[in-house]
Amino acid sequence: MAREFKNAAELERTLRELPKKLQQRAVKSALRKGATVIKKAAQKNARRFDDPATASKVWKEITVRAGRKRRDGAVKMRIGVKGGAKRYVDNKENRRKGRVGGSYEGPGDVYYWRFLEFGTKFQRAQPFMRPAMSENWREAMDTVSKALEVAIAKQAEKL
Repeated sequence: MAREFKNAAELERTLRELPKKLQQRAVKSALRKGATVIKKAAQKNARRFDDPATASKVWKEITVRAGRKRRDGAVKMRIGVKGGAKRYVDNKENRRKGRVGGSYEGPGDVYYWRFLEFGTKFQRAQPFMRPAMSENWREAMDTVSKALEVAIAKQAEKL
């Protein structure tokens, strides 16, 4: 690494000196690395109850995706399971059928992940996502801070 930062203020100042696009690239890269720490922990937790006799594997469907940017330009990452609930849009056909606001299954094979995570009235919850976050958030934050330092130095060299 070409440059080392002594404290968070110096790191932030250097980040703000970068053009907006390079700032977002550095932050997005660092956030993805931190989110991957939680994703791997969630995958490890989900392997506990996957049935080897079935083709569907919940742990394979856990992903890290970039979230939509807010108006203030903030970057965010989402950790979730493919095939999460999708909402029916408010259109004529869905209003007629009374589906507006209801949910349907998305493009994943493991729609039942939410039954495992949150439980049902017939089955107790076996959470795997929430413990992954609560047990690994410090490690994820450390990873983000280290990756951000490296990414800022790398982007600053490009100038």
